[in-house]
Amino acid sequence: MSLNNMILLGLVTMLIYFFFIEIFTVLFRLTGLTKSKSRFQVISLFTNSGYTTQEAELVMSNHVRRRLANTTMLFGYILNVTVISVLINIIMTLSSSASQDVWIFVLILGGFFIALFIISRIKFVDQFFQMIIKGIAIFFVYSKDMNVIEILDNYEQKSIAEVSIRNLPDILTNTPLRENGMKANFGIQVLAIKRGKMMITDVSGDEILKPNDLIVVFGKIRKIKELFLKEPQTDMEENEKAG
Repeated sequence: MSLNNMILLGLVTMLIYFFFIEIFTVLFRLTGLTKSKSRFQVISLFTNSGYTTQEAELVMSNHVRRRLANTTMLFGYILNVTVISVLINIIMTLSSSASQDVWIFVLILGGFFIALFIISRIKFVDQFFQMIIKGIAIFFVYSKDMNVIEILDNYEQKSIAEVSIRNLPDILTNTPLRENGMKANFGIQVLAIKRGKMMITDVSGDEILKPNDLIVVFGKIRKIKELFLKEPQTDMEENEKAG
């Protein structure tokens, strides 16, 4: 294989590697982990570098994360073998090439990473990329009638989360926010509601949540999951956001 083809194969392989890291990061975020925790988990699983018992408990305490971790390790193994194989072939090809070819490879590789960095910092490109990955992730992780929760940020013991309502809990059905017990019983405050193309940022107590609403809420993640996923959380899952 020619040097040009080897360089092209190497760049494509690295692009695929980074793409899968982003995919699995989004998948872990959809299980209730923050972005930083998700990326740490994925990189650790991809590189088989391991992590502390506390970090491992975040995966082992959740059946969805356990399945996802197994899949992540499998993809990581396949991609690592592929990357190492390609790099070995590139090095062997370069060793028998002129010094000018080596410099060309270095410049192309450097330009590739610079371009990738610049593109990833363009807001609409990043949003479009995240939207595609999130759509793929939701399709494989969630059933059609399961609400989707994504943590946006953490503030001490509480979180800002985005909830895509596919299955409206009974206690919220046809009941205004001031009467449905969402704040009184669960300590959850609705910050915004996106309904189709309409965005409601000044949410009143008379507002009634509907199926297919996309809402931004503030409260303890344990309570948010208890209400919208109807499954209790372990103390480890609740405390992970503090890190």
